[in-house]
Amino acid sequence: MTVGKRYMRASGLAGILRSLRRAGGLFAGIFLTCFCAGAVQAQDWPMWAYDAARSADSPAVAQLPTELHLQWLRELPRPRRAWPKQWDDRDKLEFDRSYAPVVADGRMFVCSMVADSLTAYSIQDGAELWRFYSAGPMRLAPAVREGRVYAVSDDGHLYCLDAATGKQLWKFNAAPNSRLVLGNNRVISMWPARGGPVVFDGKVYLAAGVWPYMGTFIYALDAVSGVELWANTGESANWQRQPHGGAFAFAGISPQGYLAATQDRLVVSGGRSLPALLDRHTGKLLYLDIFGKGVGGYQVMADDEYF
Repeated sequence: MTVGKRYMRASGLAGILRSLRRAGGLFAGIFLTCFCAGAVQAQDWPMWAYDAARSADSPAVAQLPTELHLQWLRELPRPRRAWPKQWDDRDKLEFDRSYAPVVADGRMFVCSMVADSLTAYSIQDGAELWRFYSAGPMRLAPAVREGRVYAVSDDGHLYCLDAATGKQLWKFNAAPNSRLVLGNNRVISMWPARGGPVVFDGKVYLAAGVWPYMGTFIYALDAVSGVELWANTGESANWQRQPHGGAFAFAGISPQGYLAATQDRLVVSGGRSLPALLDRHTGKLLYLDIFGKGVGGYQVMADDEYF
């Protein structure tokens, strides 16, 4: 993978979603809708941007017809973002501007930053199948793999649930302790889990913590048992020169947004800062440019050569 080279690859769906955001994506956040597309074969969309690489590109099955028909609609509460819109956001912290559903095995899974919950709906009629509550806002899309659904919460945990029933199979505390704080108008963990989970090669990856000087934490877990395989906990508070006039301060990885995985690399989005690049097998930091202010974001995309 070429370190430091970044690109954006737009598919039709990605372009549509981007247009909705720019046009005032609030409506996309308030309503869950299901459209009938005739004889088109249904495909799962099990993670944010489809796959572990966040390619937003599912296998082509058939051409969508020109006319779609509304099958059902559910109205959800108006989203409440962690970071209100600011003049210089440039989409960098808009990970919870709207709801981000994923679909697998006939179910639609939706996390809520308002109700602190993960809900499963039937894609046939929109009926609520089950609902699970965490102890904090669930701001990022879940990931579904082999009958399990994984979701992170501002309470500092990753939850693994049975996709069919919503039963908790296990949870993992990504924070170093249980200390709480007032954050983004809510009581949350001092280390909220805002590194959106990605599942790849039998492992689930996540990140917690926002402020480097307080510590940020990146983990690889066994996707079935939740056993910790490695942890990167020492790359967030390095004393180094900053892009703000050259002053020195503690700085490092600041995960906010989605993680992406390839065969050998893990990409950790950095919100307002550039993503970090880790060795997926060991968690070792390979690349982080803290001087890349202005070109970061919560969205990442990768393949075996670029990120």
